[in-house]
Amino acid sequence: MASSADAPLESGLSSLRLAADKYRSILNDEKTGNIRWRYGGPPIFDTVNKLFEEERTHRQLSLTLSTSKANMATREEKDKYRSVLNDVGEVQWRYGHPPAFALVNQLFEEGQTKVWPEGSLEETVQNAIKSWEMEFSHKIRLQDFKTINPDKFKLFVNGREGLSAEETLRLGSYNALLKTSLPGEFQYYKPEEESFESSHDAFRSALPRGFAFEILSVYSGPPNIAFKFRHWGYFEGDFKGHAPTGEMVQFLGLGVLKVDELLRAEEIEIYYDPGELFGGLLKGPPVLETKTTDTGDNTAEKHSCPFTH
Repeated sequence: MASSADAPLESGLSSLRLAADKYRSILNDEKTGNIRWRYGGPPIFDTVNKLFEEERTHRQLSLTLSTSKANMATREEKDKYRSVLNDVGEVQWRYGHPPAFALVNQLFEEGQTKVWPEGSLEETVQNAIKSWEMEFSHKIRLQDFKTINPDKFKLFVNGREGLSAEETLRLGSYNALLKTSLPGEFQYYKPEEESFESSHDAFRSALPRGFAFEILSVYSGPPNIAFKFRHWGYFEGDFKGHAPTGEMVQFLGLGVLKVDELLRAEEIEIYYDPGELFGGLLKGPPVLETKTTDTGDNTAEKHSCPFTH
């Protein structure tokens, strides 16, 4: 029988065994007392357990940091050209969530003809126009807009009467930019017959990879910024009864952006030839003449691959 003097020693050994058995439950078995150990007693794993725990903690921290960096990279990629998405607040989005731009950003980066230095006037104007287009396409309340002064905003296209912020939001950016004074029989596209949704659906279907935008030149700085731009995409889906050609469609234009002291747009003037765009979109044969390869009948092919503009 152990003496009372041996009690503290036994208690200490018991604590050591419990600590040593943290990751090896088999050592908790009471039968280990009858085991003949190679070194005279059960092994103690304090050192290796400490090494294991330190390495595990290090790996967990590394994984957490890697995940955090990946999430940051995703956010930075998403908002790369539209900084207003960094502070969304209580925005009411048209489709219930902030838009994603992976496809159109890839199209832009593969097809851009100008690469402007970060922070340059050209890059600033380019991103401002992208952000302006994003807000009019994806936000439903003017109070959520950050790129315009809604009380003063006017959009002028090819010298026509200016549209207010409310009118532009109601019509949608496509209808607003494609309004024309041509007689109806000569119109390539009739904005008066299109809703916000139908206009966006038509171009999303025709240009499934998006409709990219770049600044080619900036001729003056704020408050009246004059610039030249290019808009392009690939005609890979049906457009108004015309089959896709797979070719690039584009148009060039000039603009004047008047901004306030907060760099919010008060007026935007756009000048361009819509015929450049529609010349490519109406080039494809009528859809009803496009035969399917599976059955050989005259059923119209389906080309519906929506994108986020």
